[in-house]
Amino acid sequence: MPKYKIADVVFEVKPIYRYTVNLCKAYEYTGEEAPKFVAQMTEQDILAEQQKTDEKYPPAYFESLAVFRKLLDYSLAHCDGIVFHSSAIMVDGNAYLFTAPSGTGKSTHTRLWREMLGDKAVMINDDKPMVRFIDGDFYVYGTPWNGKHNLDTNTRAKVKAICKISQSKENSIRRANSAEMLLTILNQTIRPTETVGMDKLLNLIEKLLTSVDLYCLGCNISREAAELSYKTMSGEQL
Repeated sequence: MPKYKIADVVFEVKPIYRYTVNLCKAYEYTGEEAPKFVAQMTEQDILAEQQKTDEKYPPAYFESLAVFRKLLDYSLAHCDGIVFHSSAIMVDGNAYLFTAPSGTGKSTHTRLWREMLGDKAVMINDDKPMVRFIDGDFYVYGTPWNGKHNLDTNTRAKVKAICKISQSKENSIRRANSAEMLLTILNQTIRPTETVGMDKLLNLIEKLLTSVDLYCLGCNISREAAELSYKTMSGEQL
């Protein structure tokens, strides 16, 4: 059975369908480290994911989500890991996470960063990156669950800033505080069902909000908006 290493967690998958094997190909692990857990997939796992949505997808797709959930449960319980719905991009070794409700324009904004910065900018994950707290710092990792544009890289970077995006005719950016960002970040994380897991999630979010720079960006779809956010958050000139 295939082994994978995602967010520095080695695990084995015993799938029913081939979809997950193909999806996770770039994260396949052939080293000697023993798997931390085995995701033995069942029809009940698939059904549980199907019942969470009214969307109609093949069972193989829902199996991949069930694998992802098992990885999340293990990471939260044992590795101080959470999944934060965002578009995560790395520049000069630092990661910037843009978050907003679906359709607001976070993927468009990181695309503008890539067009503006060229090879300096690396897309870590455009939808569901994993964030882990390690030795006092937060790191973001690529995962193969990467959104409709299929943008991810099997890498990690230290989180420098989180930016909440809202649509605006005029471009503006300001520092945000942890209190005003709490609900946003909580709403954009995948939550556990167990009370113990929820307590740990809230503790990690509290640490995250006090460990990285926080911003609110009002923007239109323009290069000028990307220039403003990059210069402000990185402190670098183009």
